[in-house]
Amino acid sequence: MKIGIIGAGNIGGNLTRRLAALGHDVSVANSRGPETLTELAEETGATPVRAEDAARGAEIVVVTVP
Repeated sequence: MKIGIIGAGNIGGNLTRRLAALGHDVSVANSRGPETLTELAEETGATPVRAEDAARGAEIVVVTVP
């Protein structure tokens, strides 16, 4: 399933890890830009994107807020 996650803090980061481990195609974004998500992307295989692109083509979109 293609999933977009906006927010990469505690909740968004853990969702990214778990959903990617389950084999989902995960795109993850935050307010600082995709270049700040390289470590999470390398760890999980998720695709870092800009926030406005996270929902594009996704079947499910999750927005996490503090």
